[in-house]
Amino acid sequence: MPALVSLALDKGLDLLGTTLGQWLPVLFLAAGIAGTWVHRRMRATPPEPPRVRHFTLLRTENADGTPVRYETTRPTGTKITPWVDGRQRLYELTEVQLEDGTYAAEPLDRR
Repeated sequence: MPALVSLALDKGLDLLGTTLGQWLPVLFLAAGIAGTWVHRRMRATPPEPPRVRHFTLLRTENADGTPVRYETTRPTGTKITPWVDGRQRLYELTEVQLEDGTYAAEPLDRR
């Protein structure tokens, strides 16, 4: 019985080697194409580093009457909760640029 198992394994491994032998160039070609594609995707232009942007918190004032400013590197659409007038208020950062060069932060909560 062990001789039959050994013979079957030899035949099976031989068949496997023959099958892989025929497809080995195709396998190497596919691996090379996939590797080149992955390498090119990784070398693509690096992402832009986050930049500091200045936001004006709408409907707020400092003690001197100027609008409250908020500085962050977070993207637009982000919700923030800065302290204004002694309590936290909810704002959303927007792409709307104001005439002073800052961007608008819209209040989401009601006073």
